[in-house]
Amino acid sequence: MEIDFAIICDAETTVQKINNKIDGSPHNPLNKCVCVSYVLVPLNSDYELSEADITTDVYYHKDQYKTDDPAEFQFALDRASVFVAHNAKFDYNWFTQMGFKLPEKTHCTMLGEFIYARGQIKPLSLKETAIRRAVSLKKSDIVEGLFKSGVGYEAMPLTTVKEYCEADVVSCYQIYKQQVNDLKLPENKSLTAIFDLMNDMLLFLVEIETNGIKIDLEKLEKVEIDYSNEKRELEDRLQQISISVMGDTPINLSSGQDMTKLVYSREVTNRDLHKQLFNIGIGANGKALHQPRMKPGRFKDVVRQTTKVIQRTIVQKCVICNGSGRQYKLTKSGVPFKKQPRCGTCVGEGVIYTPTGKTAGLRLLPRGAFDASINGFKCDKVTIQSLIIQAEQKNRPVAVEFLTKVSRLNAVNTYLNSFVNGIKVWTRNNNILHPNFNQTVARTGRLSSSNPNFQNQPKSKDFPIRAAVISRFENGLICEADFSGLELMVAGEISRDSQIISDIEEGKDLHKQTGSIIYQCDPSEVTKEQRSLSKKYSFSPLFGGMGAGEEPHIQEYFKQFFVIYKGLKKYHEELCVGVLDNGIVQTPSGRQYYFPNAKRTRNGRITNYTQVVNYPIQGFGSELTVLACIRALERFKRAGLTSKLILTVHDSIVVDVAPDELESVKNILKDAMENVPEEVKKRFCYDMLLPVSVEIEAGKNWMEMEEV
Repeated sequence: MEIDFAIICDAETTVQKINNKIDGSPHNPLNKCVCVSYVLVPLNSDYELSEADITTDVYYHKDQYKTDDPAEFQFALDRASVFVAHNAKFDYNWFTQMGFKLPEKTHCTMLGEFIYARGQIKPLSLKETAIRRAVSLKKSDIVEGLFKSGVGYEAMPLTTVKEYCEADVVSCYQIYKQQVNDLKLPENKSLTAIFDLMNDMLLFLVEIETNGIKIDLEKLEKVEIDYSNEKRELEDRLQQISISVMGDTPINLSSGQDMTKLVYSREVTNRDLHKQLFNIGIGANGKALHQPRMKPGRFKDVVRQTTKVIQRTIVQKCVICNGSGRQYKLTKSGVPFKKQPRCGTCVGEGVIYTPTGKTAGLRLLPRGAFDASINGFKCDKVTIQSLIIQAEQKNRPVAVEFLTKVSRLNAVNTYLNSFVNGIKVWTRNNNILHPNFNQTVARTGRLSSSNPNFQNQPKSKDFPIRAAVISRFENGLICEADFSGLELMVAGEISRDSQIISDIEEGKDLHKQTGSIIYQCDPSEVTKEQRSLSKKYSFSPLFGGMGAGEEPHIQEYFKQFFVIYKGLKKYHEELCVGVLDNGIVQTPSGRQYYFPNAKRTRNGRITNYTQVVNYPIQGFGSELTVLACIRALERFKRAGLTSKLILTVHDSIVVDVAPDELESVKNILKDAMENVPEEVKKRFCYDMLLPVSVEIEAGKNWMEMEEV
């Protein structure tokens, strides 16, 4: 009888430094694979592995002039039916780039630890996993010092590299055995399907990372110029508004203290008392302290105790030091001091700011204790949106303009730093960008990406940076297939709320419904602007949003939402009861999230309420997109197309389409995505009630697209 084998692998490579980040990517042409250690073990066996069983092939090292024959490693790969490694995507990516033919089934022990963590934050490195599971420790101490001093694996003593790499294989194998055995336990039965799902998705990620994204650097440069010009204009106008409301008081828009002065017209007078009364700081558990509940009267009293109203100022040169900021003093012998003391009158600034008696700033009000911060009061992007609404209600157009422009400036800075600069830095010399996609960062199981961050971009399809994503093929196209309304569909699917189901079937405009409640008018009277402003609130209750601290008319929406969607409210309540009973929330796929020590709070909810009701919707929605990706990859391979899968972001799949293949790509994506319910049934034994809806667009770049 033929024996099935697993191959346990670990590769060590050279690395480069880019912007102080380690780049070990196989897509960096300067990187080389130093060596690979591997061993074949029979599947489902209790074989006790030692380092003597392991083979190490050396491909690039200063101590070995002739490289080992890669055919030996390929022979071992050919005998294996499962590829096992810790952070297997890294090794699989490398071996794919090196031209090896690999098993199509993987078991990543890092993914396994993430799945078993059930949404809890645990260190997932091989070293930490080995310690937690009490298996053979990898010998990181023998290379850490060398690595930190700048010595790469290719320059370390070869015996040291081999010992380190082979110890990793032993640790990984022992973890693998434990994980396989743990799956047999009754409490882990549902996780088997998640192991398969995440490991299958790993192969899709290898595919899109290998294919990469073609970047139009000229277009990117134009986007950068446009954003830089906009940034300057925003900063100039914000400075003008600052002068108009603050007088001559200098304001740094990046300073929490200065923004408190400008926005709230107050400054902290007693920092320690402010921190104490508002319970600001970090607790013994390393988390931010919970700020106290305060009635409006008590909150006002505390604000008056710890802060004061500030006034506009007029600046004048200090007559004492004549604007120098220093007092001119002589020693007893009549010689000037080498370092003149600071002027006590102007505190070394050279100028005096004289209050005018007129209140400075925008005179907006913090909503409650939750708005307090160490520098006064919050001015983060979420709080700013609420302050804009407050300013609109108070009919203060200057405040609205200032806050809107601050919000836009924050966004532009993010676009320039994270996206434009990130893409420029990590795009290779052939104009192909190979982002690194992460499956073990977001607790819900959603993807994230790094080098650069390509996931957290705005959902808007007119985001200018999308225009820099183009086809690598002459006369090629970029095609995107997107699940529409996925979040609401998933909420209706798993809660079985009859009203959500009805709204989806009828195609109701949910954002207009939101606007009609917030602005207290008929849905037909909701303006385009009101609908746009309402979007951010429409689905917030799905994910545990309660409208805390919002204006009363917005809080009314959060109350009315669960009057309309009673089935969803009941589902949320059932989740809470289940968590109080066993600490577990489970999605229809079998993925689990663990909330230990859950308890009722004084307001009748439970601890971690937002995560308890949010994770199942985020998680299952993500899994539907993952299934679509897996199905698309299978169909692309079967069809033998030249077109390339290049990206998944939010709830979509993006393809670089070769000439004359658009119709084939469209049909594959349509089938892969619209028939996801069949895959759900096959993998998870779950019958979906609602269909999924898919929109497909194509164009010369990722921004300028039309429906196809």
